[in-house]
Amino acid sequence: MPTEMQVFPLETPALRNVEIQPAELDGRAVLVVRDPAGVLEGTAVMAAHPLILLFLQMADGRTTCAEMARRVTLGSGQVVQASVFESVAKQMDEALLLQTERFREAFERKRAAYLASPTRPCTVFRVAPSDRLAMIKELGDEFRRHLTAKGAPPPQLDLSPGSVAGILAPHIDYYRGGPAYAYAYRALREYGLPGTRTFIVLGTSHRPLDGRFAATRKTFETPIGDVETDTEILDALSRYFGGDLFRDEYAHANEHTVELQAIYLRHTFAGQEGSLLPPPRIVPVLVGPMDDLLLTGRSPKDDPEIAAFCAALRRVLDEAGDRVAVIGGVDMSHCGPQFGDEELNDEQREQAIETADRAALAAIEDGDPERFFETFRKDENATNVCSIAPIYVMMEAMRERAKARVLTYQQANSDDRTCLVSFASVAYVKNGSSPDGAKMILARG
Repeated sequence: MPTEMQVFPLETPALRNVEIQPAELDGRAVLVVRDPAGVLEGTAVMAAHPLILLFLQMADGRTTCAEMARRVTLGSGQVVQASVFESVAKQMDEALLLQTERFREAFERKRAAYLASPTRPCTVFRVAPSDRLAMIKELGDEFRRHLTAKGAPPPQLDLSPGSVAGILAPHIDYYRGGPAYAYAYRALREYGLPGTRTFIVLGTSHRPLDGRFAATRKTFETPIGDVETDTEILDALSRYFGGDLFRDEYAHANEHTVELQAIYLRHTFAGQEGSLLPPPRIVPVLVGPMDDLLLTGRSPKDDPEIAAFCAALRRVLDEAGDRVAVIGGVDMSHCGPQFGDEELNDEQREQAIETADRAALAAIEDGDPERFFETFRKDENATNVCSIAPIYVMMEAMRERAKARVLTYQQANSDDRTCLVSFASVAYVKNGSSPDGAKMILARG
């Protein structure tokens, strides 16, 4: 959410950036609304009335309620008064769904409360203190399932001990992506660099940022214990970067991509009460979308902010050595009607998605960030890969430092084939540490 928010009067209402999905409730068609900005907690439900649908289509900040009524009257042949849309606009405003002064004030209150808090509250597994033990047990059962479900990793990976300098892990929910998480974090724990206790986490920002990057110094709360930020490493990264890494810090409040890595890290390295292992620390950085560069024909290396951050990240890694590893919280394609596609994700479509994803993974393994980015330019990212930006930054950080090894590629397709998300787990093997004749690990769930 830009810090200088444009607001619109109710005379020309503007729907703000919310996620709206059709659904059915008690046999009635409804619209389910989720708020990426986090001002509305949980979900809201609206009746899928034709006039509400038309209002949502026309609420662009330029069209008056009177003009909406005129268009509907001309299109339907039935007279609709402007007062109808004025009433809808008022109700939408009261529900904080429009980009008005009312919403701006609510947003600023929410933002100020978050920035004043010493911690970043858990949002994916939000739980009352009285229910914490039950949540810990539930998560423990879930983590164990990741090791036995379809697509789970074998007991041993074809990696050298002390060789893994970083990973790409999914950020999809644990239920669908659990086995792929298990691949990535087994590689990190059992084959990671010795002595690493700080992990720079490059999370995917699913909404635009004021800049390209957003960091936070806050401790991340998780149901199984807090994960502190390594402020010394973060301050060095910020200093070398030279820009403002914290101007869009509020983006962390409701973005799950770092949170899910923090939880899995805590489980992996200090998940048990009384564990002898000290809790891991993180450096949480969200990486904003780079889709604008795809559309304009530019390369990320030509963007001064991206170039400065990548250089700063490489310098931090050079100075820290094996004390610091890097994690990318990334997913791949998002296809089907739930993501705006007309076609269902049948077997033929699944294969086409995999072919496209494999081309991107091949570029990742080759260690060529520019080739990876160019993979998406011709079709303008037709399969909606959400994590191009953090993967590119990860590749730049690991260039000539470590070799990418794809551990698993998996797809999660809904039963009705309207929602497919693909994801992969990748280990970055430090140069010079791969065993002779090592075989590539490729698995598909």
